[in-house]
Amino acid sequence: MIEYIRTLVAPAFRLAGPVIAIAPLGEGLINPTFRVRTRGTNGRVGRYVIQAINHQVFPRPDSLMANLTRVLTHLARKMGPEGADPRRVLSLIPTRDGDTTWTDSEGRSWRGFLFIEDSLTLQSVTDPKLAYEAGRAFGHFVHQLADLPPPRLHEHLPGFHDTPARLRALRECAEANPMGRAGKAAPELDRIFAREDTVTLLARAQAEGTLPERPVHNDTKINNLLFDHRADQALCVIDLDTVMPGLALHDFGDLVRSAAASRPEGSGSGRLRLSLFEGLLRGWVTGMGPLLTQGEAELLAAAPRVITLELTMRFLTDHLAGDHYFKTDRPGQNLDRCRTQLGLLDSMEEQADAMERLVRETVRDRLRQGLCVPQ
Repeated sequence: MIEYIRTLVAPAFRLAGPVIAIAPLGEGLINPTFRVRTRGTNGRVGRYVIQAINHQVFPRPDSLMANLTRVLTHLARKMGPEGADPRRVLSLIPTRDGDTTWTDSEGRSWRGFLFIEDSLTLQSVTDPKLAYEAGRAFGHFVHQLADLPPPRLHEHLPGFHDTPARLRALRECAEANPMGRAGKAAPELDRIFAREDTVTLLARAQAEGTLPERPVHNDTKINNLLFDHRADQALCVIDLDTVMPGLALHDFGDLVRSAAASRPEGSGSGRLRLSLFEGLLRGWVTGMGPLLTQGEAELLAAAPRVITLELTMRFLTDHLAGDHYFKTDRPGQNLDRCRTQLGLLDSMEEQADAMERLVRETVRDRLRQGLCVPQ
């Protein structure tokens, strides 16, 4: 793959000079990603990210890239006083033909970004101050997209956070049992099916008009955020392929699920760290500012449970179906990921009262300061 990128993919983009080095980048499960270095005629080194779009996961790359282009253009215009730092927003690299993607002979779509210098990603956080930074950055991301001009963004992954539909898909897959794995997963299936009220919580609130639809990220794992290389401040939200219409609480819930857990996905029973939840919460509410509604505030503590259960179902469905969606390194890895998420969900349920108390205190302070919509 490295040589393929060097000889065919990289020359399709407007890079500053010939390629001198290529290396895999990141730990994502979806799109193959590589860091590319070039050297120009003046000796200056250029750094880029070259990425293939996984067509199995994203069957409509045209809609995906249309969303991405609109969002990045909007964010760049809104950088304001931070505009002097180009690390605050991703920058697409055009192809030699001026397009946003290049398609190879096998039909795969490739795209390029400027590499954001002096930055790093974190797979986890242990410091509540960093949790605050992560919450603030992702909350501010939703705030920045609130005035994105029409039309509505493409929903190129329909039902991505349709949690009730995820439950139906799991039931159907368990009943069909195509790989003969449902028996071994029976305890996990029982634990999931017993939580149908949690599954439908956000969907019911949206149907009742309590939660507004917004342009949101939809995949706010902690490693989808770049930090300054000193790891003391958040720089830039990345991996924007899932930016679509959705609920702000989907974003907050997934951020808590990924950043406040004591263990990463698939590495044993996870637990919620309440100090990290508090940091994420305070940062998120600060980043959202006056955009946060009372209806959203009332479900902030519950949203992580919904999204954790949703991912639990996705991991288990993929395991039962034969591991077609999430990349695995060994048999049973998606079942282990499911079990980790169930352990985290148990911990969230045990600490639900404390989470609700922290939300009340935080939102009360914001209301007092006029930084939350009292409706």
